[in-house]
Amino acid sequence: MRQNKVMSTDLSIPRYSWIEDLQGLLVATTEAALGMHLLRAAGLITGGTAGLALLISYASGWGFGLVFFLVNLPFYAFAWMRKGRGFAVKSLVSVTAVSLLAEAMAPFVPVDGIHPAAAATLFGVVCGVGLLGLFRHDSSLGGVSIVALILQDRLGIRAGWIQLGYDLSLFAVALAVLPADRVLWSALGALILNAIIAMNHRRDWYVVT
Repeated sequence: MRQNKVMSTDLSIPRYSWIEDLQGLLVATTEAALGMHLLRAAGLITGGTAGLALLISYASGWGFGLVFFLVNLPFYAFAWMRKGRGFAVKSLVSVTAVSLLAEAMAPFVPVDGIHPAAAATLFGVVCGVGLLGLFRHDSSLGGVSIVALILQDRLGIRAGWIQLGYDLSLFAVALAVLPADRVLWSALGALILNAIIAMNHRRDWYVVT
């Protein structure tokens, strides 16, 4: 996935036409929603606000889509101040799309009985690529991914490793709610996802203009 370098590293500069943005965000949010659907089918969680939303959903019985949308609301103002209006609006649209798509695809993509190892691995791959696509189109899935991008831009710490640190803390809390084997499989999915982000979303690599 490595390409030639370019001189500019300002990730806030628009790099795509509106139609390219639209198709990129649609593909990326569909991948992320599929990953969340796989996790729920196996009773797993992930990191970030999506993982927090899944934990709340499991414990309360509320729908994942609604909880995921609500827990991300406080982060949009922060994103607006630090990353700009475009990034904040796109993140809101992306989170809303994932919330709706994850609920809508459930009856059309039956994966009951999927092994947790398969669910975790497939989630890590499809959601990792989906999140990478959102980052490339100046968007995110809200919450921790917003904070991770800001810290990467300001401190040079890879966003994937920042997210992984948060995820491990969340999984420690999840041990009080979920069986240990489900938490361990969840950690595998988060490791795959964050490794994809850490290895491929870098300011010193080519960004499509």
